[in-house]
Amino acid sequence: MASHSEALLPVLSNALAEGGKVHDSVVRTLGGWVLGGRYRPGDTLPREDELATSFGISRTSVREAIKVLSAKGLLETRPRIGVKVRQREEWRMLDPAVLSWHPDLSHDRELVASLMEARRIIEPAAAELAARRGSAADLAEIEAAYLGMESSIPHDLDACCEADLAFHRGVIAASHNIVLRSLIGTIETALKATFMLTTSLMEDQARTLSVHKAVLDAIRFRDTAGARGAMNRLLDLAAEDLVRS
Repeated sequence: MASHSEALLPVLSNALAEGGKVHDSVVRTLGGWVLGGRYRPGDTLPREDELATSFGISRTSVREAIKVLSAKGLLETRPRIGVKVRQREEWRMLDPAVLSWHPDLSHDRELVASLMEARRIIEPAAAELAARRGSAADLAEIEAAYLGMESSIPHDLDACCEADLAFHRGVIAASHNIVLRSLIGTIETALKATFMLTTSLMEDQARTLSVHKAVLDAIRFRDTAGARGAMNRLLDLAAEDLVRS
């Protein structure tokens, strides 16, 4: 049975100072402990009263935070045992809130690789649907995002990343598939994680822009197969950069 209660206070004091509402801070802190590996699957968290004392909050507040994390698949409460961390495959990793609790997503290579695999399943299909169903307004949003990337390379990495996020968000939105559109937050989190690991946006500007342009053009000309293929090439580029990082 794992016990890390002696180190609770330093972690929590930072979280409460920076996190706004106490409840949200406790949820983020506990979620970060699990996602970051401080408590691993099968480990038991400190007792409710220990957490309440260390957090400086009521046991009811701790209980409510644990309920949130249990609903996301991270924890479970067992009679006479306490609160245990569930197996990783039971965590709701497609939930943007869960991903946002990760304290160092960029260095969780297994998770980042899994997110890339999920992107390969989702985004080429979204691009194909966007080519079939996208409206003029959808195309305008995707094009504006592309132009934002073009204008920010090579001098403004942050602006380029934001434009790239908008590009992928626009493609998924243009699919007009309500299930895929519900995954936009997850895709954005995955993109942000890979941006921290990769540098191709700035180091290979011409290739990066040309592949994004290929996606845009295929959607514009209603080329469904071309849109799927271009998105796959874009993901190949991201995967190659991840291997080099």
